[in-house]
Amino acid sequence: MADANSLVGEFQKDPGRAFLEVIEASPKPIRAQAIKQQIVDAGARKGDVDRHWTRVQRVIKLHPRVAVANNKYSWTDEPEPARSSLDVLAANLLAKIPSWLAEPLIQNVTDTLEIVSTGDTGHSDREFEKARLVADLAVAVEILKARGDSIDEVAKLFAEETQRKRLWPVGQPGETVQFDPETHEVPGAPPDLGAAVRVVRCGYIWRGGGEPVVAVKATVTV
Repeated sequence: MADANSLVGEFQKDPGRAFLEVIEASPKPIRAQAIKQQIVDAGARKGDVDRHWTRVQRVIKLHPRVAVANNKYSWTDEPEPARSSLDVLAANLLAKIPSWLAEPLIQNVTDTLEIVSTGDTGHSDREFEKARLVADLAVAVEILKARGDSIDEVAKLFAEETQRKRLWPVGQPGETVQFDPETHEVPGAPPDLGAAVRVVRCGYIWRGGGEPVVAVKATVTV
């Protein structure tokens, strides 16, 4: 673990990362009180430590490398399945979860995609299912971009990942296109084939198994 000054400096910049650092460095499962006490002993104010722990305790439990049992926290070398990370991201991305949680969740999913793509499975349908994970997250990123939120780093990460996984966008939010039921979905009754519609949420086509396959349809409105 970092020295006392570094730990306090980390706490002042991002309390969540400091708490995680203590958990990771602990040789055995550690209780919340002991986590906080280590940061207080390093020089942080107890009131500040208690306040920030109360604020981030719930999301620390969602970290893919943190296990909680008997009210003790421990760092595990075997992260949660990628599907679990995807579920957490889907449920929390729009709520702007902290970067120290978003980054490992995203990395957990992309690491699994990398393992599958370089492994010996050789099944295009399995590759497609893994690519869909990225497509689903990329849709969430596009929604945030359309809202005007500042997510440049996340957007860049998934733009690169979608290209690497041979995913190509279908439409862009605000774009007017001709309705195609094969690549578009619309709330309510669908319009006539070829009717002018506006893209609300982009979709993705996967080109990793020969014939292009729609991974996520674009959402459109009349």
